[in-house]
Amino acid sequence: MSNRSRIVKAAAMAVALCTPAFATEPSSQQGDTAQEIQTLRARLDQLEAQQKASEAKHQEAERKVEEAATVGSVLKDAQSRDNLMAVEGFTAGFDDNRFVIQSADGNFKFRPWLHLQVRDVTNDRESFKPGHNDDVENGFEIRRMRFGFDGNAFTPDFTYFFNWATVRANGTANVTNSAGTKIGTVSNNLGGAPLLEEAWVKYKLPGSDFYVKGGQLKDPLLHDQIVSSRYQQSTERSLTADIFANGDAFTEGATLIWDPKSFIRTEGGITHGLRSANTNFLDFPTNAFNYGLAGRVEYKVMGNWKDYSQIGSYGVKDQLLVLGGGIDYSERGHSGQTVAVFDAQYAAPCGFNAYGAVVDRYTTHNFGIYTQSATGASIGTPDPAVANKATNEYSLMLQGGYNIDQHWEPFGRMEYMRLQGTAAGSQNYVQAYTAGVNYYFVGHRAKLTAQGTYLPKGIPIDDTPNDVLTNGSGHGEFVFVAQFQLLL
Repeated sequence: MSNRSRIVKAAAMAVALCTPAFATEPSSQQGDTAQEIQTLRARLDQLEAQQKASEAKHQEAERKVEEAATVGSVLKDAQSRDNLMAVEGFTAGFDDNRFVIQSADGNFKFRPWLHLQVRDVTNDRESFKPGHNDDVENGFEIRRMRFGFDGNAFTPDFTYFFNWATVRANGTANVTNSAGTKIGTVSNNLGGAPLLEEAWVKYKLPGSDFYVKGGQLKDPLLHDQIVSSRYQQSTERSLTADIFANGDAFTEGATLIWDPKSFIRTEGGITHGLRSANTNFLDFPTNAFNYGLAGRVEYKVMGNWKDYSQIGSYGVKDQLLVLGGGIDYSERGHSGQTVAVFDAQYAAPCGFNAYGAVVDRYTTHNFGIYTQSATGASIGTPDPAVANKATNEYSLMLQGGYNIDQHWEPFGRMEYMRLQGTAAGSQNYVQAYTAGVNYYFVGHRAKLTAQGTYLPKGIPIDDTPNDVLTNGSGHGEFVFVAQFQLLL
């Protein structure tokens, strides 16, 4: 029996019970009772229909909720699969003027970058050609096209830095026979090919202020050559840095760093010697040196270490004064050379800045002087008067500038060098005076530099990073450079 039948029967019984048994009902009253039962049946039918409709709506609502939950789960899963970065908890964006991809916990960080320097150069060597005619050279060059990335892996205490540059010029390679004797040379089409400059990792020892660093890295010697080419005040680091202190300073080795994040920090270690980038393990004469020992100490009198990562005062908010000293000993067969430096840098929020350095090089058996070219460093034949004899050379350098409204920055530099080991008959005393101006479009990230360098008595060696060419006749040389820098 259905629920409806039960309800109708119960209602009929209730009506019957309410009517006295002994009373004889008139026909009209019986008709009213029947009408009431019929009305009750109709009402019950209506209630049953409403209940069924309500149950159907409830079931439909539950079905829609289940469908919505299923669709949401599918969409979320699809979105997660399409975005693996989200699955792993990685984020990407632009932080501290750098593009960065990193994990949410900061244990992994990857920051790519590009560095471009485009130059127009004019070099005028007075009375260099026969008949005392000047030699004038002019043209464009890509001084630097560098790319790389840095960051940390596994933990913020384990950092890395990788950097390549494109070679500026073609070169030559030696051809040797089975005995290792040079029998000729062949052309090397290296122009534009990537060249490794830096590749190092650094780890902070747990619970201490010490770091271990190893790979192809900057030689810890002179501040001017340690500061990245991205943050130089002039178009290029000084002649002093190129000639005495390893140029761009890349060498292979391992160092120990003590940096308590206070007023002092030090770095020292063992290397493959000055100018020993991209070499194998072999000693001299296959490579330039057998080994090197280098170290540097820096003392911050006032200011922020971050401002010390540039030459100049762009963005400086507090007065900065840092004193530094470094030393490098590089062993070459039975000869060795020791380079010692002392330098100081000052910068003020008003825009004034100054940097000075004293560099001394002592060689037990003079083997000549390294010259920097577009394809690397080479050694010229020394004057027989000093060849294989103990010699002492030095350089004095002073540079300063004034930053105006974080855009214009006139600057100047003076260098005085005493060289030994240059070719016979050349000038050993070199003077260089540089004056120029920077215009910062967006800080060091986009800036234009124009500068001129004058060497009153020329220079007896090449230094192509500074676009200076050999002119040992004692006549003057002028170099004008206009350069645009882009850093992303």
